[in-house]
Order: sequence, then C-alpha cells, then structure tokens
Amino acid sequence: MILIPAAILGMTLLTAPQGADQRAEAERMAKSGNYAAALKQFQALAAANPDDIDARLWIARLHAQMGHPEHAVDVYRSILAVQPQHLDALIGVGQSLVKLGRLHEAADVLNRAEALAADRPAVLAAQGQLHQAENRTTLALAYYERALSLDPGNAEIRALADVLRAERGHRLELDYDFQHLNTDVEDSHAGTFEINARANDLLRVFGRGQIDRLFGVNDERAGGGIEWSMTRLATLRIGALFGFDPVYLPKSDVFVEAALQQGRARWGVLVQRAVFEGSDLWIGGPELTVKLTDGVDASIDYFHGQAAVDGMTNDFGTDTVAIRISGPVSHSVRLGAGFTHGIDRLDWLTSDRITFEADTFSLRAACSFTPFVTLEVGYDYQSRPEDVQVHRARAALTYRF
Repeated sequence: MILIPAAILGMTLLTAPQGADQRAEAERMAKSGNYAAALKQFQALAAANPDDIDARLWIARLHAQMGHPEHAVDVYRSILAVQPQHLDALIGVGQSLVKLGRLHEAADVLNRAEALAADRPAVLAAQGQLHQAENRTTLALAYYERALSLDPGNAEIRALADVLRAERGHRLELDYDFQHLNTDVEDSHAGTFEINARANDLLRVFGRGQIDRLFGVNDERAGGGIEWSMTRLATLRIGALFGFDPVYLPKSDVFVEAALQQGRARWGVLVQRAVFEGSDLWIGGPELTVKLTDGVDASIDYFHGQAAVDGMTNDFGTDTVAIRISGPVSHSVRLGAGFTHGIDRLDWLTSDRITFEADTFSLRAACSFTPFVTLEVGYDYQSRPEDVQVHRARAALTYRF
C-alpha cells in the first residue's frame, strides 16, 4: 500500500523539474532567435498537456515571428475558444490578422481587447498597428504616443512609432549618378534634388530638380507632382518635369502611375511621355511587386515604348523588361539585384538612350542608420549595341523629418 504512492511521488519529483527545464530551454531558444527548435519544444509541451495555455501562447507567437500569421491565428483562436477574454491571445490574433490584411476582423478583436484593458501599452500598440495598416496614420501615431506615455522605456513600441513618423514625415532626397563609357567621350554626371512633403494622411506633394552633364553639355530641368492615396489599397502618382532649353534631357516629361495592393501583390501601371529636342517617346505598361516573405520583395515590369525621331522614316519601337529582387541582410541593411532589357532608369531619361535596347545588370545596397536617414549605393553595368559598355555608380541620401 505504501509503494504505490511512493512511486507516484518519485515520478512527480523527477518529471516536474524535467518539464520546467524543457520550458526554460524552449524560452531561451525563442529569445535567442532559434525559433524552429523552440517551436518543436513548445509543441511537445502542449501535446503532453493540452491545457498548457502558456505553451500554446508561445506556439502562436513563434508562428507569427516565423512569418506564418495564418497558423498563429488558428492557435490564438484555440486559446480564445477556452478563455474568450484572454488578453494576450486577443492582442496576438489581432496583430496576426493585421499582417494578413484582414483588417475588419482585426478591428473587432482589438476593440474587445481595448474594452478589457484600455491602459495596457500592448493593446494600444496593436491598435496603432491596425490604424497604420488602414492608412489612418494620425490616429495610429496617437495610439503609439499614448502607449509610450504609459511605458516610456518600451523600445519595441518606440521603434514602431519612429518608423511611422519616418513613413509619414517629409522627405529630402539627394541623388548623384556617375557614368563612364568605354568610348572616347567625356564621363557623365547627374544630380537630383527632391523634396516630398506630406499634406495629410492621403496626399503628398513633391518637387524635383535635376542637373545633368552628358557628353560635355549641361542640362537642367525641374517640376513636381502629387501622390494620392485614393483608398487604403489604391494610390495614384502624377508628375511633370520641364527642361530649361535642354539638349539631352527632355523638354517635358509627364508620367502617371496607378497602383493597387492585393494581399502580398502590388499591381501597377505606368504611362510616361518624354518630348526631347528632335524626338518624342511614349512608354508604359504593367508593374508587379510581390512580397515573397517578410522583408523580401520581387518585382517584374514590362513597358512598351514608341519613339518618333526626326530623320527616321519609321517610329522606333522598344520593349523593356525589368526584374528585381531585394531583401534584408540585417536589421538596417538591404541588398538588391536587378536586370533590365530595354530602356532603363525611366526617372532619368536622356535622348541618347531611347533608340536602342540595352542589357543592364544592377546591384544596390541600402543602409538605414535610423528610421529617418537612409543611404543607398549602387552599381550598374550596361551592354549597348556595337560593343559599347557603360559603368555607372550611384549614391542617394534620404532624410525624413
């Protein structure tokens, strides 16, 4: 009669520390970034004890951290089925639904969370993320600031607020391009200055100036335009630049670009007309950018161009295909690569580049020193007809305020 309770007691003494050690090790792996291994450990804990809510919370958090918000939603909802007012689960499912773009569902859940704990910083930060996704950036920033007033030392919420301030702030952009050809011509230089100002949550205006020295000739142009968020998912960008008696830059350069976000895909269309001294170019077509994973983007654009040139009996037709991919290599550094067949750099058109098709290979690196300051450097190698080779270097500084 004494042996059975003693055996049970012995097993309890042995397994309890083992379970505690397994949980501690799983938490250590999760906090160190070893998410896959931590997930397996917490799944084992939950399988051994389905009532272990803490283990299930960790499973949901890890799914979200690993870029699987749909799995996170399922686990969070399984917790809410047992405990409908579990605050951490409400916050987590709301944040995951925001990532999935299911904003109406996210609003319902996060409003429930705010009704339960309106003074909890995590709830307010989640509401900020929701309103930011809905393009109500003024309200989103108010939520972040309220959360920080309650928890001034919360680095994660402060980072969210700083990123939003940078995204909605005014921008000053400085761009310098250097170009060298393997022919007996002078190296080229181009400088661009742009100020992009936020008018309100839906409208931005920009002004741009450009100085170009090409083949020993100085050209200048200036202009501006608007960026309008027609809806949360649809944007329209319209602009025009005009040259001051230019030789190689366009006398007028007008463009219209519309885009629509659908899930991970951003669909767009661009139409542009550039009128040069002695030539006229129409170019346009569809654009597609897809978010492959969190932070990794790939895009492909196709543009058809038609150029009328004085002295040519027929218009010159060209087809441009541009493929790019970019992704983070650290918290502050992104790398990108691209290939373009046809006319490249539609933001910097010159008359010498519109009557032939070239192949351009590009490399880019961007470093964000803070959310407000970014430096981008790049290199292009271009192969033109008749064995003409071009090397370009670029540096661009963006300051947000």
